[in-house]
Amino acid sequence: MRKDPRKGTCSLCASTYTGKGISRHLSSCLSRHLLKQTPGGGEEARSFFHVFIKSRELPEYWLHVTIDSNSQLEDLDRFLRNIWLECCGHLSAFFHHGRLLDPAVQVCEILRPGLTLLYRYDFGNATDLIVRAVSLYEGGLNGHKPIHMLARNHTPEIRCAYCGKNPAVKVCTACRWTGRGWLCEECAETHPCGDEIIQPVVNSPRTGVCGYRGMTS
Repeated sequence: MRKDPRKGTCSLCASTYTGKGISRHLSSCLSRHLLKQTPGGGEEARSFFHVFIKSRELPEYWLHVTIDSNSQLEDLDRFLRNIWLECCGHLSAFFHHGRLLDPAVQVCEILRPGLTLLYRYDFGNATDLIVRAVSLYEGGLNGHKPIHMLARNHTPEIRCAYCGKNPAVKVCTACRWTGRGWLCEECAETHPCGDEIIQPVVNSPRTGVCGYRGMTS
């Protein structure tokens, strides 16, 4: 039912790669686009982490981002909620080896290349993400934001569970767990569960879970 091309496009140069290929590509592309610090230039020194984030249960959903070293974990929490997760204001948290982390801590106090965190959104219908620091860079990027999207998976192709031919554009939140919740437009019209629990298919590991319907802004 689920075809996973695992491709994504680099926001720095617009090249498209597979998931593994884009990880290798970004290590060189970031270096080419890096704005080096200018000694005596009067600007505050900057550094940022390249961070890879993927769904623990559905690894076809992934992000590559940069995050300024002086940003806080709660900044990353807001970013993830906005682009992937926010539905009903659920609680969320970061963990390292099972230890709950203070959301107000700066990422430079926690992250180092190779270190992995667990992020959980919603402690009922949980969505778990793996957050891995790839590299640390000294400098900045043109148009650099505190958290900047480098690449994101292309929307995975999910076929309708009923006709098996058309792409699924809607999902029944009751039937999703049996694998029979993915619906094309035509099959959604005759699905017996009712419109109130049918949601749009979106590019997120949260698709079809709770009240999630897509990005918040």
